[in-house]
Amino acid sequence: MATGDITIVVTVEGGSDKTATVLSAVRVNALAWMNRSRGDADNPNLTDDSYSVHIANSAANGIIHAAKKQLTAAAEPTTPTYTKAE
Repeated sequence: MATGDITIVVTVEGGSDKTATVLSAVRVNALAWMNRSRGDADNPNLTDDSYSVHIANSAANGIIHAAKKQLTAAAEPTTPTYTKAE
């Protein structure tokens, strides 16, 4: 791993670490894209530290969103049916 690379490590309890690495040049471009509509007092540009928080929270939000979708699908009642007349 080189200076400025992003390393993302995920461990599910009882499992082994899974690691993804994003090259520094990609990080620079991603930050530039994320900051294109930022930069004022109410919405300051992301820094490496605040971008790390964003990445972690985004991953957690994705997991929560998937869990909510599953709970919603599991709670949906079965559509009633009828026996067709002949």
